[in-house]
Amino acid sequence: MTSPSQRRRDPQPLSRGWELAVVGVGGVLVAVVLAALAGLGLAAALWGGGWVWPHGTETIIGVIAGLLHGDPGRGLPPDQLRRLAGPTATYVCVAVAEFALCAGAAASGVLISRYLRPGDARSGMATRGEAEQALGISQLRAGRAVIRPDRYPSEAGRRPRARGRR
Repeated sequence: MTSPSQRRRDPQPLSRGWELAVVGVGGVLVAVVLAALAGLGLAAALWGGGWVWPHGTETIIGVIAGLLHGDPGRGLPPDQLRRLAGPTATYVCVAVAEFALCAGAAASGVLISRYLRPGDARSGMATRGEAEQALGISQLRAGRAVIRPDRYPSEAGRRPRARGRR
């Protein structure tokens, strides 16, 4: 027979929490590397001899290491090395690509936080137009004390005005 603590179910059986963080950090790292490689290729396409893209994991690691150490051509084969643009144009294009990545990530974050929040009360509320279409203006006016009691107090809740004084 098992004890109650052993029979208790895990409320989150799929993860312990750290897996999602590892996936997020890995995704950000891959996106940054791909943006840097896209900037290198864009610089070569605009001011060099044509598009350059490293083939293979070892070549990608060598190119990223070269970008980080100030030698943008390190790790590329000789035929692609001849097509590279100068270091200034390369680093400007890499910076533009990284900035575009950051701007896209920020815009995506804002959109997600605005429209996909769990438990957001606005997702269940009707707009003014939807309420008018469903109830009609006369029913809305008749129920305004219930809908907005702060703006339209009921007759019993109103204080009578003092008569005789103006």
